[in-house]
Amino acid sequence: MRRKQAVAKGFKAWLAGADMPVLNAQPLSSDEVEKLEEGMALFDGAKFWHAHEAWEDLWNMLKRRQAPSEEILLVQGLIQTAAMLLHHQRRNLAGVEKQWAKLQPKLRDWTTAWGIDVASHLEAIQTYAQDAGAWTLKASDHQLPQA
Repeated sequence: MRRKQAVAKGFKAWLAGADMPVLNAQPLSSDEVEKLEEGMALFDGAKFWHAHEAWEDLWNMLKRRQAPSEEILLVQGLIQTAAMLLHHQRRNLAGVEKQWAKLQPKLRDWTTAWGIDVASHLEAIQTYAQDAGAWTLKASDHQLPQA
């Protein structure tokens, strides 16, 4: 119970911070859009490992072209979201907790990007972090909210 309360407290403190910078994602190339959308479709189909792989390709593309670091971290946060939900499916408490801790700072300053409602996504993902240990939620029920 303490772990759940700590996760909730951390998220509420982040929400209360409200002095969030406004981040705007730059347009992606057609190849980058293809990888983003491939990952989104796989993620929404609960194929979290495969979504992770598609987004990792996008992440590498962004790094190669020296995209803004915030965008590279955003994609890394999406990758870690897929990993967290995979750990949730496998009932791996430590994996869920580690991925939640890693992804939260990468996604928290975004409201929307590339058609994804990142803020709503992060809020929804928090419920899976809180559910770790109880395992009452099905990771396959979560889909990326559209902006």
